[in-house]
Amino acid sequence: MKKQLKKLAQQSAIYKAGFFILLAFVSAFTIKAQDSSLQALGKKGKLIWKDEFKGSGLPNPKKWSYEEGFVRNKESQYYTRARIENCSVQNGKLVITSRKEKFENAAYTSASINTENSKAFSGDIRVEVRAKLPKGKGIWPAIWMMGINRKEEGWPRCSEIDIMEHVGHTPTTVWGTLHWWDSTASNERKNLSKGGKLFFDDLSAAYHVYGMERKGDRIQFFVDDQYYFSMAAPPTAYPGSFLAPQYLLINTAVGGGWGGEIDDRIFPQQFFVDYVRVYKLK
Repeated sequence: MKKQLKKLAQQSAIYKAGFFILLAFVSAFTIKAQDSSLQALGKKGKLIWKDEFKGSGLPNPKKWSYEEGFVRNKESQYYTRARIENCSVQNGKLVITSRKEKFENAAYTSASINTENSKAFSGDIRVEVRAKLPKGKGIWPAIWMMGINRKEEGWPRCSEIDIMEHVGHTPTTVWGTLHWWDSTASNERKNLSKGGKLFFDDLSAAYHVYGMERKGDRIQFFVDDQYYFSMAAPPTAYPGSFLAPQYLLINTAVGGGWGGEIDDRIFPQQFFVDYVRVYKLK
């Protein structure tokens, strides 16, 4: 009898193990199926543009230009133009440095660079930016894109693709957000926004790859190949939303509407960018 009970117990254990293995397999399949909209839209394809930030000094002027002054969002920094103290290439990295200093009626300086005058990206693309973020209350780094029709159509008709935004008062969070003109919006500018977020403990200590894929008018965001938000332009959006060629921007703001209260003890702060790569999706 004892031998029979022992044999039955062993068989029961085997059945239970098999059941849990099967359950794990089914669960994994279910998760995959539920997340099917958050998978790669296409293989990387052909590398069509890049900056690996070799050499030293100011960023390549054939690729990058500058915003200057007080630009948006009631931010506290003055964006300087081609000033090595705020924007430089060193040791294979682009370094945007935000400083507490008096400059042109401002108490802070920083930099915002873009490809508006050199390169815009059309069609189905994948953008990858490997970066390490600054930290501290008041810091607001961003990697983003806007349509080259901005000057003709204005914002938000040009649409805006925020690949990565981070604010220092929420130190473990990065956001990816879309902004567009929509006929259903009730505000004066008729703009709507939608996006997602991910959480990390090492945003200012380690490099991550922040990215976006566009196929048609569908945009989705990822960090280190972890896809977390996907959306196509709704039928109520301005015609051509997210389809116009887009240019890149990289900046660090200080304070402003979202950056919030500034802790002066954190300065200077540096935003490190290892590379920027743009692929034509297959």
